[in-house]
Amino acid sequence: MLIASIASILLSSASTGVLSQQSIVVVGGAIQDKKSSLAACLARKCPTDEDIDASLSLAEAQLLAGKYRDARYTLLKSLSRNKGQAETYPIPISDLYRANGRVAAHLGLDDDYYRSTWGIYNTLKRGLPAAKDLQYSAMMEVAEMMAATRGHDRARTYYRSISNHARRDGRADIAALAELRMILRHYPAYARAEAIRKIATDADPSTRAAQLEARLALARLAFEVNDVAKADGLISEMAGYNIKKPILVYAPRWSVEGGRATNDSPPDMADRRDVLSMDGNGTTGGQNASGGRGRPSGPTQMSKNGPKTFASYRMPLNVEDMWIDVGFRISPDGKVGDLEVLRSRGEKSWAKPLLASIAGRRYTPVKASNGMYRTERYTYTSGLEASTASKKAQHSPNARVEYIDLSDISASQ
Repeated sequence: MLIASIASILLSSASTGVLSQQSIVVVGGAIQDKKSSLAACLARKCPTDEDIDASLSLAEAQLLAGKYRDARYTLLKSLSRNKGQAETYPIPISDLYRANGRVAAHLGLDDDYYRSTWGIYNTLKRGLPAAKDLQYSAMMEVAEMMAATRGHDRARTYYRSISNHARRDGRADIAALAELRMILRHYPAYARAEAIRKIATDADPSTRAAQLEARLALARLAFEVNDVAKADGLISEMAGYNIKKPILVYAPRWSVEGGRATNDSPPDMADRRDVLSMDGNGTTGGQNASGGRGRPSGPTQMSKNGPKTFASYRMPLNVEDMWIDVGFRISPDGKVGDLEVLRSRGEKSWAKPLLASIAGRRYTPVKASNGMYRTERYTYTSGLEASTASKKAQHSPNARVEYIDLSDISASQ
């Protein structure tokens, strides 16, 4: 539930491509309303799940307004009050850990991101020991957290562990998805095609979700070598499936290198999260398809190298309070149009290659005649690390971009 009802204000304005000053005032008013709701809940000693719902609602409103640290404070206070109830309320508390982890990631607080992501898994394992699907989904989140905070090698280690455990549990479906995500997001480009093709042509009916995802990955590879006819043919094969919302198939390459974004570097965005998963009915589940509340999924980029000059090699980045909200329309044929920056905070030249990549995306076809409108948040950040010159932590020179999907918000104000 990390992004919340307040985003419907953004969506209603975004449909016309305009965000007015009135919209921003309403956002501020909504934050105060949600603060009052949480205070009233606590005053009457409301149950744990109601406390968490009110806390998440406030935190997501604060986050949408760009008040990341306020959102973090709200979530940490709720965790302090409620984490002892993990066995009784495992789903709400796992959602709370997930929300806190995502906010921490956007702030570059990687230690907290690490602890909170493990908190999701540990909570579900204790509170719902028989819910293997939820536990495996949480472990997928751990693997991607490892990629963001520890690198590709650690992510591969965790995905292999998930696959091995799933096969021992007789869950070939989960094993195949773990293997595919490891290949897509954490294999070098030269090693992907054959491994993806093997999963795409698997005859095992239990691995259908991974097979479909792999076919879309093959379409992306075709786009990358400008074989548009082959890519379009692969995408058209998806028309027979009940895909309820468009799935991102391809995005032109871009990455963050040495504190700047480029279009000519190996793409973490395309490598890791541009082909989303589908559940057994062919509907999108994002990075995690366990059915939790509104968990964000999408591209998170990391620089593979720090700044290139000796003098600047360990210079900290200034990445405080830098984000953009973008809106665009996916046409019925899966192309992107009407792309614009809806809101932003701080300097945003880092986002130029990102915007070029979004403009060049290809999605699976949209059934609606007027297409589908999407809004997304991107935050420019890097992990905090101890400084040798002072006691204050500073942002690492290894920049990344964190992402939140704002498109699926429909709760009323």
